[in-house]
Amino acid sequence: MKFPFERKEIITFLFSLAIVLLVLNIVISKIYRHNGKNFNVNGVNSDEIKTRFISALHHFGIKDVWIAEDNNELKQNDSLKYFYKVSVPKDLPVSLLLNEVSNSFEPGEVIYYSKETKVNGITDLYLVSGGFEKLTAEFAYNPVIQRPSCSIGFLVYGINTLSPADRVQLIKCPDSFTTVLLPSKESLEIIKNIKTYEKDYSIMLSTEILDLDYKLSSGYSPERLKMSIRSILGDFPDAAVYIYNNNSEFTSGSQFPFIKQEFEKRKVKFIDLNKFILIDQKGTSLDISFDLIINEAVENKTELIFISADHYLKLRPQILKYRKIGYKFINPSLALNEYLKTP
Repeated sequence: MKFPFERKEIITFLFSLAIVLLVLNIVISKIYRHNGKNFNVNGVNSDEIKTRFISALHHFGIKDVWIAEDNNELKQNDSLKYFYKVSVPKDLPVSLLLNEVSNSFEPGEVIYYSKETKVNGITDLYLVSGGFEKLTAEFAYNPVIQRPSCSIGFLVYGINTLSPADRVQLIKCPDSFTTVLLPSKESLEIIKNIKTYEKDYSIMLSTEILDLDYKLSSGYSPERLKMSIRSILGDFPDAAVYIYNNNSEFTSGSQFPFIKQEFEKRKVKFIDLNKFILIDQKGTSLDISFDLIINEAVENKTELIFISADHYLKLRPQILKYRKIGYKFINPSLALNEYLKTP
């Protein structure tokens, strides 16, 4: 059966109708602004819109003192109940705030539209519900204010103990972290995968090394140890750092001073595990331990956290929450030089 309308004409008509309905909704909100009792359309009430709006700003670390309510912009009997002037730190794009506000409402609850006066200037946001404008906000960048400036880095160990699905999830996630591996043939395969996703790795030196090519036994002669060290450095040449645990059987062995000397004279990064924050040994729940670390973090300083792969996956929602607030999560290799300077 042949229809009298072309498909392209139908699509154009439906798109035009959608635009007309959107414009009509905004026009109606203006016409009936002063006579809300005669316009009975369901919508989210102004107080609820305000609550969700403020909450969305808090998600990105906007402080209450940066949110100023301006009642001078309100008119008597007007549907507009709230007008805010919001100061925004320079490191936070206003577009992210607008998107967070939009995501605070279910589809159809609120219509919002915005306009930017000039690039990096003032952005106005209008929230309309039930045909009435309920809240307006003015966003302006303020170079004086700033969000938290400390950084966090993760060294993640035990990736080889994850299930295949979890391992893929971890490797493919967009986060920046350093994978910690024991030198082994299996680790060489893991490194191929993580490099595909632009992640780096570090090497853990311990008595748990089982591969004979890399084993560092305290019973080995200096020449045999040199062979293992050359194999480690040759097969894992671009490791971000080589790590040892100064409170372990490995470092208490008679040959550790020789091993340490061999690594250090080759000018590679060689560091004690205990210089990092060992979150898995905190003795409290993972979330609480991480919150404490964040709250105790020092401004303009980077904290490096040593964490198991399964715990890192569990912690990712918390990491996302703090990233939105303004905390920086960086690759640990960017901060290792500073850590090496500390005694």
